[in-house]
Amino acid sequence: MEALLGFLIFGVTIGVVYGIVALGISLIYTGLDIVHFAHGEIYMFGAFLGLVFAHQYNVPYWLAILCAMIVTGLLGIVIERVFYRRLTRAGGGYTVAGMGMIICGFGMSVVLQNIAFLIWGADAEPFPVNFGMPYQIGEIFLPKSYVATAVAALVLMGGLHVFLKKTKIGLAVRAVAQNKDIAFLMGINVPLMISLIFGVACAIAAAAGVLIGPMQSVQVEMGYLMLMKAFAAAVVGGFGSLPGAILGGLLVGIFENLGAAYISGSHKDIYAFLLLILVLMFRPQGLFGVEAKVKA
Repeated sequence: MEALLGFLIFGVTIGVVYGIVALGISLIYTGLDIVHFAHGEIYMFGAFLGLVFAHQYNVPYWLAILCAMIVTGLLGIVIERVFYRRLTRAGGGYTVAGMGMIICGFGMSVVLQNIAFLIWGADAEPFPVNFGMPYQIGEIFLPKSYVATAVAALVLMGGLHVFLKKTKIGLAVRAVAQNKDIAFLMGINVPLMISLIFGVACAIAAAAGVLIGPMQSVQVEMGYLMLMKAFAAAVVGGFGSLPGAILGGLLVGIFENLGAAYISGSHKDIYAFLLLILVLMFRPQGLFGVEAKVKA
């Protein structure tokens, strides 16, 4: 039982990180109606920026997370305004050229990965953070980094919920996600809200990258696999559903770790996609999804 509880704890910890990245993917999807395939590289950039702030500028770890979120969020806004916006047209609203955006996302993924390679190199970089002695629960030693990751994820999710539900800007963001043309007619600055959605989603991905840093090394190629896991989490929870993204991340993390523990650790990365296939077989819209709209 102790071993099972340990695997569940680690599954929940890595699952909340998957869920945070999936939350950003779902947020962009609700705003732009496309899947941002460069989101894994945004996550990677955030991890490296957190490492730079924490170890080159001696910024405390929690402040390094905030700094990485701010810089990566601004980077996301610049990417959206300079590159992606050129593939859209304004005219009674904000219509997205879906296929062009998807192709541009793949291109942006390659560009960001190569920029990171030129800046930080190909070697994996450790992200040591001293959290102190682990908690002991019976025979189980619970690293404080796991607890810190779970708490930070709850704070991020709670903050995003308050922002979307309790603020006027959040109301405008939800209106844009619901119907861009009507939001435009109601006087909402739709392009500005799209940039805000993109920036917030990128900031969330950066936070996930910094949170995973102490548990794994930071490297240029870390974004691709995270994108795939987060995409699986978003689909399992219901693509476009923000609560579903979090639940999907938790399920993927738990399913992945239990599979690695009791089936085969050498095939750990396939269990997320096995869960994805099972969910699609029995509930194609995902656990929290609704009947899908036609998307570009």
